[in-house]
Amino acid sequence: MTLNQLHGGPMAQVGLPMPLLQPGSQGAAVSQLQTSLAQLGFYNDSIDGLYGSTTTQAVKVFQQAKVLPADGIAGPQTQQVLALATSPPKLVSRLVVLQPDSLTFTPLVVALPASPPSPWWLLVMPLIPLIGGGLTYLQHQHQTKRLSKLSNQTCSPRQHR
Repeated sequence: MTLNQLHGGPMAQVGLPMPLLQPGSQGAAVSQLQTSLAQLGFYNDSIDGLYGSTTTQAVKVFQQAKVLPADGIAGPQTQQVLALATSPPKLVSRLVVLQPDSLTFTPLVVALPASPPSPWWLLVMPLIPLIGGGLTYLQHQHQTKRLSKLSNQTCSPRQHR
């Protein structure tokens, strides 16, 4: 499928390849070319189906505007760009209009936050590190005394009976 067929250009109805339109060409394809150029503001003469000097100049100006080789001949590339410019692609095949009575309301359910801690826990919580620190200090003191006793026993001479 060509872009011309996709966008509903002049040859889309019959599925034929786009003809080369150049000075001296005439007919419905030239009329369609002139109409498309006129829609875009590039052609200001009468739509007569004759590819004359005015049509050639309009094609050249269009080609320059679209950064195409400006030779004044409407070949397949020029015609495809022209088809895209005059009828953008159809992205939506059908428009759906919603009516207020067809909509249903679903309330948003939000999870409730957890309840705050009890006052008892708030009082006890700061004491936990203190209690832990105290127990660690006591354990360290106990180990120090025990090691001290062991070292005293091993260093002092033993008494024999």
